[in-house]
Amino acid sequence: MLADLRLTDFRNYREAEIAPSSGLNIILGDNGSGKTSLLEAIYFIGSGGRSFRGGRLSRLVRDGAEAATLFARVDHGEHQHRLGIRRASSGIESLKLNGATPGALSDVAALLPVLALHPQSVDLIFGPSALRRRFLDWGMFHVEHSFLATWKEANAALKQRNALLRSGRVTPRELRYWDQKLAASSGSIEQLRSGYLARLKARWQSVLAMLAPELKGGLILQTGLRDGESYLDALARTRDEDLRRGFTHTGFHRSELKMTVGGTLARDRVSRGQAKILAYGLVLAQLPLIEEAGKICTLLVDDLGSELDHEHRMTLLRFLAAGTHQTLITAVDRAQLAPAADEKTGAAARLFHVEHGRVQRISDDP
Repeated sequence: MLADLRLTDFRNYREAEIAPSSGLNIILGDNGSGKTSLLEAIYFIGSGGRSFRGGRLSRLVRDGAEAATLFARVDHGEHQHRLGIRRASSGIESLKLNGATPGALSDVAALLPVLALHPQSVDLIFGPSALRRRFLDWGMFHVEHSFLATWKEANAALKQRNALLRSGRVTPRELRYWDQKLAASSGSIEQLRSGYLARLKARWQSVLAMLAPELKGGLILQTGLRDGESYLDALARTRDEDLRRGFTHTGFHRSELKMTVGGTLARDRVSRGQAKILAYGLVLAQLPLIEEAGKICTLLVDDLGSELDHEHRMTLLRFLAAGTHQTLITAVDRAQLAPAADEKTGAAARLFHVEHGRVQRISDDP
């Protein structure tokens, strides 16, 4: 979990520092004060350089500054690690883990599992399949020990096969070799995904029963395979089209996570408000799975007060307050959150106030 974070020249912050508690944290401030940017900074360093807000990453650097820098201390098990990242307008200039350049971004991501609930979370319902696939694989990365190695193997096979398809020098023998490699690794990934999805579905339905019992959600993983067809068979079936278009149409990278409500595809049935509940529930369903894997997740909840009505907001806050994960929630009005937040075993949340790019702690832990 995050022990503390220092940032310089990030968005509207010249300099700022925050040391959240291991439980519930509430960040208060007017609209435009920098609350979302603070959560974005945590997500950015925990993911090794990604943002949940979209838009051009060059805008992460404060106007007039050369680069944004972030330093964090992260508690991971019995050890504490140091993360640092420097981002110029042109891209990431340096990424450090305990003073050295990490061998892979996965080394950084493994230390600080970060999930975010924000207005764009609704894209899990209405957005492209790649978002849902990435969401599913993020959870598996933290929960399934064999997933990362299998994913790297599958991704390498996919890149090699696509390069061969585009080369104009395809030989049947070489293509069969990469077919076998991609088919085997894709099958292994889908087997892992199916097992993880069964656990995620049970947790998701449990969260929905609490937040919105009227929404009877279902999750289906579609691989694009025909009945009784293997990945090797499917690659043979689509080979001519692959050669014609220069890329692979079958494999782990084409699977689709479908969400249903009452047996109908959710994106075609639900309102935007219902989609928020479905998406929030899906994100929250990953928390206990991360916990069961022996990790603590840092959950970022942006502008909860404007995203949900009072009843759903209070229900969600009680759920968050009862968890063992680290949570940071932004809000304009303390009264929107405090009643439920204080229910966490009788302990008050740690409160912060943001104004004009400055962060100040305004409460003490009891």
